[in-house]
Amino acid sequence: MPHRLTLSGGFTVLDRQQRRLHDRARALGFADLDGYLAARCRQQASFARLAGELGTTTLVIGRLLDHAGVPSLSPPVSAARQHRHATDRQLTRRAAELGFGNLETYLADRVARRAWPLRQLARELGMHPATVGDRLHRHGLRRWRPTAGHQRAAQRQAARCAAKRQARLAGLGFADVEGYLRARRVGQGWSVRRMRAELRVRRAWLASAMDRLGIP
Repeated sequence: MPHRLTLSGGFTVLDRQQRRLHDRARALGFADLDGYLAARCRQQASFARLAGELGTTTLVIGRLLDHAGVPSLSPPVSAARQHRHATDRQLTRRAAELGFGNLETYLADRVARRAWPLRQLARELGMHPATVGDRLHRHGLRRWRPTAGHQRAAQRQAARCAAKRQARLAGLGFADVEGYLRARRVGQGWSVRRMRAELRVRRAWLASAMDRLGIP
C-alpha cells in the first residue's frame, strides 16, 4: 500500500530567495518577513534602507510590499524624506561645531537673542536660506526685526572680530587680507583649510573675502 502524506492547515511555498529574506527578517528580530515590512514601513524607512537591511534590491522591496499589501512611501517621497534626514544631520553637526548642543539651541541663540537675518544664518550654516527658514518654522522660531540694541551689539561684535583678524594678519607680517591671500593662495597654493587654521577664521568669512577679491 503506497504511503500517503496528509497536510492540515495552511502553508506557504517559499522559493530560495524568499526563504533567505524570511531568515534575514528573523535575524533582525522580527517574527517573519511580513512583520518586518509592516514595522519598518510604519517607521517610514526608505526603499533603499529596506533593501540594504535585507540584502536585496529596491525593485524586490517594491514587489514584496505589493504582495504583502503593506502601504509604503513611494520611492520619490521616500528619497525626499531621506534627503531631509541627511540635511538635518548636517545642520546638527554644524551647530555642534559652533558650540551648541543641538540645532534648536543654535537657532534660538541666533534668532531670539541676536536677531540675525535669514541670509546670515544661511551663510554660517552653509545652507540655502529656504532650508534654514523651514527649520525655523519646524522649531516654532520666529525671526524678529533687530532692535537698536541688537544692532549695536552686532556692530561691537563685528568690530571685535575685525580687530582680532587684523591683529592676526599683522602678526603674520601682512597689512591686509588681500596681501595675505595673494601670498598664501595665489603664490603658495595653500588650501582653504590651511589658511583658516592659520588665520583662525570661519570658512564663510574667508570664502567671502576670496570672492570679493576674485581669488579662486
